[in-house]
Amino acid sequence: MFTEHNLVVKDPLKVEVRFASSYPNLYRSAMSSLGFHIIYDLLNHQQDVYCERVVYPYGRSLETGSPLKDFDVVSFSLQYEQDYPHVLEMLREGGLDVRKNNRDSDDPLVIAGGPCASSNPLPMSPFIDLFIIGEAEAILPEFMDIVRQLDNPREELESFIDVDGVFIPGMMQESKLVKVEDMQDAWRPVKQVFPETHNKELVPAFGKSFLLEVSRGCARGCRFCMAGCLYRPRREVDIKTLIQTAEDGRKATGLNKIALIGAAVSDHSQFEFLCSELVDMGFIVTTPSLRIESVTGDLLEILKTSGLKTITIAPESTWKLRGVVNKPITDDQIITAMDTAFKLNMNVKLYFLTGLPTETDEDLQEMMNLIRSLQLMAPHQDSLRISINPFIPKPHTPFQWVEFDHGKIKANINFLKRNLKSRHFKVENPNKSLIQYVLSMGDANLGDIIEESSHRKVPINDWKKLTPHWNLEKKLPWEVIDIGMKKKFLVNEYKKALKGDLTPWCETFGCYNCGSCHEK
Repeated sequence: MFTEHNLVVKDPLKVEVRFASSYPNLYRSAMSSLGFHIIYDLLNHQQDVYCERVVYPYGRSLETGSPLKDFDVVSFSLQYEQDYPHVLEMLREGGLDVRKNNRDSDDPLVIAGGPCASSNPLPMSPFIDLFIIGEAEAILPEFMDIVRQLDNPREELESFIDVDGVFIPGMMQESKLVKVEDMQDAWRPVKQVFPETHNKELVPAFGKSFLLEVSRGCARGCRFCMAGCLYRPRREVDIKTLIQTAEDGRKATGLNKIALIGAAVSDHSQFEFLCSELVDMGFIVTTPSLRIESVTGDLLEILKTSGLKTITIAPESTWKLRGVVNKPITDDQIITAMDTAFKLNMNVKLYFLTGLPTETDEDLQEMMNLIRSLQLMAPHQDSLRISINPFIPKPHTPFQWVEFDHGKIKANINFLKRNLKSRHFKVENPNKSLIQYVLSMGDANLGDIIEESSHRKVPINDWKKLTPHWNLEKKLPWEVIDIGMKKKFLVNEYKKALKGDLTPWCETFGCYNCGSCHEK
């Protein structure tokens, strides 16, 4: 059994623009993405536009079964670099040539947005006509106005050059990332689509939940975090709007479970009050992760009452390396948060990184000792899950000048696997991490290997040959995108990281003139 609620139905023959919102990952991931819901709801509120959804591995829409080639605009949401080959597979399935230069003049305009497109569009530039740089509702209205005016948007790309937040490879030297400045102007999809199914593979990550956006951006300054750099400053939704949206969402969907969404959800100035209010309204509340600084007994009591069984926190590494990444949480804070959760019979997920800048064998041993001590706290084996991922440098972060040492990462992972025994201990494959690094930090020369990997598994040695080598003296390919953050600030943060120096949270200690909020 599979059915969808709140599906938008229009007559494709009676609209001016047919728009395919495509997600190059599985259905359950697509329907867990608030951005995917925002685009669908935003565009379908325009009477002359029919936005339909297409999800991997298919090339036809969920609404009408139309192939991608039948649309006026085909859009891809690039959330993860590993999905790049999926984009090409979907284009082929939808009847389109993967290379933009090989498509016909009457083919759809193919665009892409999302964090990967906004940070470094170049690797996908051989396949994508135009990129949306930033947050959808700040760019799409003007973009769609121009689409309506043109007989053949794909043949008249120069018409989009003056649109803020648009980047056209080969036509533009640079583009500026555009954000929603005031969250009162953010689009809030209330009538969200959700599935009814017994197939677990089709159930969204948060289950049958209404997705409630609490905030955007994060200014904590973790030096490895691309999203934290792209979408600064932190912008929160006021409490009255959140409560009203939750109630409106329940009326429109019938759902009593809410997933709180945002890069720094628990940094909301009234987060505990929000959770308490939602619980009092009869909602089950879940959230992807919590900042350790926000975990209190009262908060966890509220979340447990609402039905939350597991909290997720990210210690990252040892105290020394937390200084390097600018995440100044102590071991005692981690222990206190876990102890509080265990006393409430809640489970805990922990996320760690290996391969961080300046990490030594001694640091790795110390991290292993820390993990072992945390494992001993668990009341039973199923109470604690631990995930360790290789650190992957990302564009527009202070660590964009760091190289990914595949051999060292591989050795670290093998060491941890040998010494940490638990059925709930998970490590990411170093080969997958290397591929992600190449795709994150590369340029338009990656087109051939992306296309090849859309047909078959490419040997890891072929990826290794394309490993980028950037340093402070070289111009970085993604500098064509201005995210608002000053390069001087990023360089200074990189140098501070190598010395283990902290940069305190700007919301508490004042502005560092990084460039994200305003120019000085």
